[in-house]
Amino acid sequence: MRAQSRNHSCRIHDNFKIGKLDAVVLENEKLRITVAAGRGADVVEFLHKPDDLDLVWLTAKGLADGEVNYNYQDPLGTFIDEYPGGWQTIFPNGGAASNYQGADFGQHAEMALLPWDFKILKDTPEEISVEFFVYGRKTPFLVKRTMSLKSNSTTLDMVETIENLSDVEIPTMWGFHFTFGPPFMDDDCRVVLPGKPTAMPHASEVYGSSRRLKGNEHFAWPVGVGPDGDPVDFSKIPPRDTPTELLYIKDLERAEYRVESPNKGLAAVVKWDKTNHPYLWFWQEFGATKGYPWYGRHYNIGLEPFSSFPTTGVVDSVNNGTALIFKGREIKSNKFSFGVEKLK
Repeated sequence: MRAQSRNHSCRIHDNFKIGKLDAVVLENEKLRITVAAGRGADVVEFLHKPDDLDLVWLTAKGLADGEVNYNYQDPLGTFIDEYPGGWQTIFPNGGAASNYQGADFGQHAEMALLPWDFKILKDTPEEISVEFFVYGRKTPFLVKRTMSLKSNSTTLDMVETIENLSDVEIPTMWGFHFTFGPPFMDDDCRVVLPGKPTAMPHASEVYGSSRRLKGNEHFAWPVGVGPDGDPVDFSKIPPRDTPTELLYIKDLERAEYRVESPNKGLAAVVKWDKTNHPYLWFWQEFGATKGYPWYGRHYNIGLEPFSSFPTTGVVDSVNNGTALIFKGREIKSNKFSFGVEKLK
């Protein structure tokens, strides 16, 4: 099924490329969403048309217009060196390179680096739906993501389904790598989580830089203790050159968050089912990493629903008991939504 020719209401553009990469555009009266199917089905544009504001953050390099290079000798560089920003599915390894069951995984491997196929499920003026799917090369998994948009809606609905095609039990990490930065995010923004979840700092500094916290003590969101003993409110986005930090947030009252921008008068609202994603990773990079890989060029955060932690690979998640186990032939699903709301 190919996309119908339509220039109003809900519509799909499926004969589209970004350089050599296949891409698909989902669009309605309020939103334009571009998915780089040829690279991880990355969401590389989420444009709120009334404000001409793209809520997707892209790196300084942006999306490379060629095919992904799988031949890096550095397992970290396979993902990082061509990282465009945007949003992507992370599976079955979260974070740094890891080896498990005889397979070597690079950073965030492997689905985020593979070309995905797609098929149109629904194409009417009232609603559109596209399924993106990919088969693992290193692992026996089929990953599907259905993305749906209704007329006049400012919310994108997504369902991800992962199937173990083998009879072998396999531990995994499964996350969705939402990121935020300019032009939407600035130091007037705030991160809103319901209830009083618990924040767990990463075990050490990220990229060897200084950090925002005094130690590794867990704390009740949003206030931790800084290196000088003063309180640090992690719900407030700090100015540029604030030290890098990484938190894992658990005990979520509801699986949702808001990133509110008073300057833009908008909020990004993310919701999901926490059955398979009970953790929220909060990556903070404000330009303090002056060496590899960011060289002080980025000002962004990631708020990433995840099955497991830490960001040091699947082996460590197995060791701490948070790995997501797929039994032989098992299928798991999750629902996500990303919406835009006007601030009152």
